[in-house]
Amino acid sequence: MRGRLRCFFVLSALLTLDVVARAQGAEALSVERGVGAEDCPDVDTLSARIANIRGRAGASSSASYSVSFSHTADTYTAIIRSGPNGQSQRVLEGRGLVCAALAQATAVTLALLFDSESESATPPEPPPPPPPQPAKTPDPLSEPVPVEGPTRGVRIDSTVSLGAAGLVGVMRPVSPAFIGELGLHVARFRVGLGVLWSPMQSHTLDPGTVRESLLAGTARTCFALARSEGLSFDLCSGLFVGVMTAQADGFTRNDRRVRPWLAVPLELSLAQLSGPVGWELSGAALGSLVHHDFEVDNIGVVYRSPRVGAMLSLRAVGLWSW
Repeated sequence: MRGRLRCFFVLSALLTLDVVARAQGAEALSVERGVGAEDCPDVDTLSARIANIRGRAGASSSASYSVSFSHTADTYTAIIRSGPNGQSQRVLEGRGLVCAALAQATAVTLALLFDSESESATPPEPPPPPPPQPAKTPDPLSEPVPVEGPTRGVRIDSTVSLGAAGLVGVMRPVSPAFIGELGLHVARFRVGLGVLWSPMQSHTLDPGTVRESLLAGTARTCFALARSEGLSFDLCSGLFVGVMTAQADGFTRNDRRVRPWLAVPLELSLAQLSGPVGWELSGAALGSLVHHDFEVDNIGVVYRSPRVGAMLSLRAVGLWSW
């Protein structure tokens, strides 16, 4: 009976020591993972990484460490706090779509902290040296390998542009116009949808006057032929679709007419699109596919436009990166 009681007390003491050791190891390290950082390691996974780096199990320490993982946009952040109230802290950041690189960096940092505390502590009585063993060839698979996060994909910019233009050979030899466009800029390509407006232009045709205006929607696609130091030399084309309006005054019959207008641009553009605000200078030939000259009965054509006109433009361009 006494032998059984002794065995019971010995087992109870061993279990108590094991529970205390586990509690001390758990108190030495704690992990919190915020929203979006669920793929970062928990306390068990991080402890295993630290043990693998240090070459021994356990993370016993006189000080406790808490790790907080968070994720915002394309950046993972780990905050390592220590001390009674967490007044001492280290911040690690890693860019990428996954937490693997930051997790490895956090484990290495904690392993260094634990080792530095072990070295500063008073060393215990050294145990007797073990018998010499044959040297082992290091296993490269057991060494921690830093993992870099995936690189970011192609940059995409939203663009908005406003500017002034001069139309040549459309309603008169030279007429002013205004242009605006919304688009996307991806690598060497730009696409955009916009509007072209030329206000009323007066033509004197005795005994009266004829006023013409143009309103059109524009669609453009540009490809960068060459780029250097923030400048881009592009070739553009697309389609301009709109209407031309003419109002006659001072004649025996003052009518208002609306005619369709359709043109294909072939454009060369020099643009600076490297910052949040850039500019674009372009010159285009406008090949008219549908165009009707206005004519006053018994007097003649108001302006006989050529089949190929031109447009010169200068725009301010704003860019917003996705």
